[in-house]
Amino acid sequence: MTEEAYLVALNIIGLIAFSFSGAIKARIHGLDLFGVIVLGFSTALGGGAIRDVMVQRIPLMLIDISYAIFSALGIISALTLKKNINTVIYTKVFLFSDAIGLASFTATGCIVAYQAGLGVIGIIVLGMSTAIGGGIIRDILVNEIPMVLNRELYATCSFAGCIVFRMFYESAGIQIAAYLSMSVVFIFRLFAIIFKWNLPRFS
Repeated sequence: MTEEAYLVALNIIGLIAFSFSGAIKARIHGLDLFGVIVLGFSTALGGGAIRDVMVQRIPLMLIDISYAIFSALGIISALTLKKNINTVIYTKVFLFSDAIGLASFTATGCIVAYQAGLGVIGIIVLGMSTAIGGGIIRDILVNEIPMVLNRELYATCSFAGCIVFRMFYESAGIQIAAYLSMSVVFIFRLFAIIFKWNLPRFS
């Protein structure tokens, strides 16, 4: 698989997972159909738009219809879930899909940073912005403190994935580095959820 094809594949995973998680969050909050659509698209596309602006290019979501199509698939999948599923199950589904999106978008952000010729700081900034940007927008829209600021380790997981990518892309290649990055983020995030890992709180 070529580098571009690999980036496309990771993007598809992230778009579906994050739009699904955004739509699930909308359903948890009892939003109407328009609210579900807005949250789904915002979560899936927000981080990538921020990333693209930072590398001085038109956001790909505005020129590539596949971004909207794959985001729509995630939203439709969320809408097909039964209405009588309780909030606890909805929350678990949300957290799992969100972890997938966090992992895949961390990797895509790192790849874009590498393609732009950026160093370690650029890799970290673009990787994390792509991964957490959409989620911040999603949480603000439903009047919540963004999960990245007050829940189990979240941005820290993305940061770890960026570091792993930087450590391995020269020796192992972009695809292996991205795979390792994605794996570290996903596993780290799941462990943080299961074991309630948090950064120190000052309150």
